[in-house]
Amino acid sequence: MQPRHFLSVVLAATLWGTGGLLGTLLAEESDVPPASVAMWRMLIAGVALTAWLLARRALALRSLDRAMVVRILATGSLTAVFEVLYFTAVTLAGVGLATLVAIGSAPVWVALWDWLRRGDRPAGRRVLALALAVAGLGALLGSSLSVGDRALLGVLVAVVTGAAFAGVTVVNREPVPGLGAARLTALSFAAGGVLLIPVALVLGWGAPAGATAWGYALALGIVSTALAYVAYLGGLATVPPFVATIVSLLEPLVAAVLGAIVLQESLGWGGAAGGALLATAVVLLRPQRDEPESIH
Repeated sequence: MQPRHFLSVVLAATLWGTGGLLGTLLAEESDVPPASVAMWRMLIAGVALTAWLLARRALALRSLDRAMVVRILATGSLTAVFEVLYFTAVTLAGVGLATLVAIGSAPVWVALWDWLRRGDRPAGRRVLALALAVAGLGALLGSSLSVGDRALLGVLVAVVTGAAFAGVTVVNREPVPGLGAARLTALSFAAGGVLLIPVALVLGWGAPAGATAWGYALALGIVSTALAYVAYLGGLATVPPFVATIVSLLEPLVAAVLGAIVLQESLGWGGAAGGALLATAVVLLRPQRDEPESIH
């Protein structure tokens, strides 16, 4: 596991964390249903990256082979499923509980997959990091955890959401030769965004209204989505999926800190303690000097 790839995954989780603030500001500025938010963020991410690659003459669609197309469609489809299921879980179970279950279950899904398919079991240090991270996530989201009439259904949807994110991570465990992170993100998110158009039409169609709303939408698509996934998928070159999914738990911490700074939301002692546990988990996962460069 190379330090630069580990930092790339940390950067991805940090950029994902800005999505909470941008999504809140977008909702305040323009009433866009959740399914349409998922669609717009994927479309904007895919189009923006595709335009950048075209400007650099680095897209080269004619050079795509079967392995590349399969990887692009798999990544785009799984990400689209993750986006829609996450917003559905939030609607059913609330933001706190849906986030805790969806993001917290992803490393468990990865560990289960690696154990059943590869016979791999995570090292004790990484299991401890997962326990600390989930405990920290629970403390961070404690004030927003609520159990409603549809909470059980929401939790079930969130568990499947975690499996979808784990799928994105496991599928991209090994890079496809010739398909870099930027090219993969551009094409898979463009495809995923297109797949979400009929979903948004059924579950709730809407578009940002006004320059300010479009500014938030563009920032959500480019910063919180495109750049974040380029960093994450690039980091998977040597960062094991189990480790990457644990590091992704930093996302709600960044969102909570930004909410406290920009929106004056209360973090509280529980949130501070949760943040400390999450930070400790990431420190435990950092590359060790005696660790092989790639543990997949």
